[in-house]
Amino acid sequence: MPKKPSDRRPPSIPAINSTGVHNTLNRDLFLYAQAFHKAAKSLAESFQPDANDFGYFDAFPIVFIYRHALELHLKAIVLGEGGKFLATEPDPISVSNSHSVSWLAQFVCQILTALKWEHEFKCEGVENLADFRKIVATVNSVDPGSYNFRLPFDPYKRSSIREFAAKMDAILELLSATADGLAAEWNLRSGGEPTKPDSEGGGFGPTPSSSQCYRKRSDAG
Repeated sequence: MPKKPSDRRPPSIPAINSTGVHNTLNRDLFLYAQAFHKAAKSLAESFQPDANDFGYFDAFPIVFIYRHALELHLKAIVLGEGGKFLATEPDPISVSNSHSVSWLAQFVCQILTALKWEHEFKCEGVENLADFRKIVATVNSVDPGSYNFRLPFDPYKRSSIREFAAKMDAILELLSATADGLAAEWNLRSGGEPTKPDSEGGGFGPTPSSSQCYRKRSDAG
């Protein structure tokens, strides 16, 4: 008789509890984000535009994998140490179930503003939070409801695809550096009573250790 399939999962695969929330460490979410980014980057580098009608459809996997990597990076920040710096932490169920990268990015912007890190949040194509929101909104419009398919670049021009990929690579690396900085900052604060931002959203300033970690990862991107 064939053996009954095991219900056990590898440690890296999250189990779903009765509320539909992933029972997994934030570290796993971060690793998933990195894995999808790696896959998107590899696919973009190897993509060869095709002049026929089907070439248009061949470009969609690149965009969708980048979009998912962005979603996971944003969730890793909001559900991780980042959310702890907000006066009211975002509801984990709502965050986990959302696929709107624009909505998730709003929390990240609030976190950066609360810590007064918005002026450090820069990379290729992003000079301020307004630039960040604009790029995220473009990616969000690709498939906001799983029925609308759009491309933010010309699928018949390799240069256009590379430009999109380079911009996304820079943003994802910046988010990765931001997650590291937030973790370092929270670890420094966790030794005592954690401090919440005041009613105006301020009250935080990057410490030397977290700023150095943040800049190191940003420069690497």
